[in-house]
Amino acid sequence: MSDELSETIPSSILFNVEQVQVKNGIPKAVFSAEEARVWNDQENTEMFNVQFLEFDEKRKTITDGSAEYVVISDNHDATIKGEISGYSLRNEASIQADELIWIDEERDLSSPGEKKVIISLDGGTVLEGSGFSADFFTNTIGFSSEVKGLIEVGSEDE
Repeated sequence: MSDELSETIPSSILFNVEQVQVKNGIPKAVFSAEEARVWNDQENTEMFNVQFLEFDEKRKTITDGSAEYVVISDNHDATIKGEISGYSLRNEASIQADELIWIDEERDLSSPGEKKVIISLDGGTVLEGSGFSADFFTNTIGFSSEVKGLIEVGSEDE
């Protein structure tokens, strides 16, 4: 019975919390949440109503976002759910989705299964599709199915 309870009752519940990820002594990312739940016997933290900031080496914000629910593991991988929105200043692009998975070591962001994702570039291009994946090492995105949208290639004045 006590093992079952330890799986359902967190060891800590924190309110209005910030989790800072540090790499080589420099803040890499900050997750601000209305509520966070931690279990002593699990290697992840559940966060609710989350705001996210990612920084470059000079501590400038390069990405910001929000989601209703995030589970962050000790190795910084994350499952993100519920009204996800984000903006990359570096890529001048935004993303909207209901569910995404982040693999930190590979710098890979993807949508599970056939979940829809919308990518909007500041220049006017908008893509929507399923099977989304983004590789942040190569700065490429892809969709595996049901892609539709508008690709803006420039104005007549350019």
